[in-house]
Amino acid sequence: MEIIMRLVIPAAAALVLVSFNLAQAKEKETSPVASDQDQISAPAVLRELNLARENPKLYATFVAESRPLHMIEHGRAVDEAIHFLNKSRPLPPLTLSPGMCHAAADHCAEQVGGQLGHDGGDRSSPGDRITRYGSWSTSWGENISYCQKTARGVVLALIIDDGVRSRGHRKNIFNPKFNYAGAAFGPHARYRTVCTIDFAGGYAERADALVSR
Repeated sequence: MEIIMRLVIPAAAALVLVSFNLAQAKEKETSPVASDQDQISAPAVLRELNLARENPKLYATFVAESRPLHMIEHGRAVDEAIHFLNKSRPLPPLTLSPGMCHAAADHCAEQVGGQLGHDGGDRSSPGDRITRYGSWSTSWGENISYCQKTARGVVLALIIDDGVRSRGHRKNIFNPKFNYAGAAFGPHARYRTVCTIDFAGGYAERADALVSR
């Protein structure tokens, strides 16, 4: 079953989507791309995102290897992702933002009990949450992944976007206007794990907010 949620945001902000594949959860635990060396952490997720952005042709080989785990569209999403990566030009790496990592962690903490989607318990949007710790400019976006156990598994699932017609997660990862990102990982009562990734074009940290929280 594939669940897709959309968040309505201002035109200046980036597309925000969340999806997960329940049928593949157990398979992903034993995937050959799941390595104990790549356990999910903010730096690990950013390394994977930047590897995909800076060397898309190499990442296309990882996508091809993961084909058996992404078959909602009978392999079409995998083929499309491989084609996209092979024709993509390298992009600059994203800068890891402590403030945006805190914002992502806030949302993961709110979803421990099994909640889904981008709205916070206080009805906050991703933009609201990253504003707690700094000031964003140009645009922002958020990806959420459930069920994954490694940083590579998270990034592969979001790039392939199997069952997500708009490929919105992939668009966020390869949005050339995004220069900063933060990530967090936590437990999830319904789907075992949740990983939130926030993006922004520009971001200025607020040191006082990081200390106070």
